[in-house]
Amino acid sequence: MKNQELIAALEGVPAKRLRLLELARQLVRPGGEIDLDACSSPPLSDEISAAVEEARGYGEQTRQLRWSLEQLLRS
Repeated sequence: MKNQELIAALEGVPAKRLRLLELARQLVRPGGEIDLDACSSPPLSDEISAAVEEARGYGEQTRQLRWSLEQLLRS
């Protein structure tokens, strides 16, 4: 794969806003502590669990992409 093809492929990957980061911002109180009561109460606890799984999947995809890029750069 040529550099331009790689750049074009990477530019085609959409940006990802992880819900977990948005939830974390919402759950921090003004003093900086996390609102643990809100975290453990449904439906927010269910949303947090789903957001954690989304982040894990994104992390795995990122690791696979990194590995693929490393293989291309070595060849």
